[in-house]
Amino acid sequence: MTNPQDPFGHNPFSYDPLGRVPYSEPPTAPKFNMAPPPPSQPPPVNAFATLSLVFAFVFAPVGAILGHLGLAQIRRTGELGRDRALVGLSLSYAFILLTVVALTGWATLTLAVSRPHQTAAPVTTAPATTSESPPAPKVAPDDVIKLLPKLDALKSITNDQNLEPGETWDRPGKSDKDATIDRPQCWGSMTPGAPEAYTLDAILRYRAEEFSDTQTLLKSIQLIQAVIAFRDSPTAQSQVSTLVDGWRECGGAPVTLSARGGPTYTLSLSPPADAGNGITTMDLAPKGLKVRFVRAAAAKANVVVDLYVVSLGTTDASGPRQTAVSIANYILTKIPD
Repeated sequence: MTNPQDPFGHNPFSYDPLGRVPYSEPPTAPKFNMAPPPPSQPPPVNAFATLSLVFAFVFAPVGAILGHLGLAQIRRTGELGRDRALVGLSLSYAFILLTVVALTGWATLTLAVSRPHQTAAPVTTAPATTSESPPAPKVAPDDVIKLLPKLDALKSITNDQNLEPGETWDRPGKSDKDATIDRPQCWGSMTPGAPEAYTLDAILRYRAEEFSDTQTLLKSIQLIQAVIAFRDSPTAQSQVSTLVDGWRECGGAPVTLSARGGPTYTLSLSPPADAGNGITTMDLAPKGLKVRFVRAAAAKANVVVDLYVVSLGTTDASGPRQTAVSIANYILTKIPD
């Protein structure tokens, strides 16, 4: 039906009398939902930092170099990995220190132990007389090796199933072949069984054994245990007293150890402490490294027990100290009264 006012079907209000089209709003552009920009990619982890951590366990000197390179590059580029590089550096230097200290006292033990020489009594025509011979030592020299705990016992004592046997020594040798120390009188404080701490011609038998765990990340452990047989109980007690007197002289002051052609390390030595059951301990703390050494020594019958325990990844010496005391007690219980 048509509108009588608009025979052509148009709305009368659609056009003005002059035929102009009414103004309408211009068309608007379609609205789009703008997605937020994708997050920016984080900077990559520095490759040298990662390699430093890896080489700390493969070849520590290279790990240290890579750690320093990584830190320098991170400062320039802003890459991630600073903590990783610092861990690699710490591990590298810790393993270097473990190697230096252990090898200093033990890999060079090549000098023979002087044994007492017995001479036959001159033949005389006088009537034979009965004289008392010195009593036999409570622990026969060749039985000394039986006193040391074996691998299974040490795994139980240390609570470390990754412990593995290392080198063994049957005689002490010079400690300063591969390293030097600024206080030579302190060699006996640094390494168990150091020949500088004992009267060598009084030793009847010597045995030292090394065990270590280098598989446990950041919690590696190393121990060296030594037993030394002397003629009698007074000699053994005198020898361990001399050893502890040396600890007392060196304790409370730093000691600097320098590998020949290698790095230098400064260690602080605590005064010796009584751990009970005749055992004396002393803590060694390398400056700037999360490593703790604990020395322990005791004497019973004609035997001296001399050892150390090294723990990596800690500045608390209570753990290695407890281990050292437990090993010493294990050995002492096997020595007859």
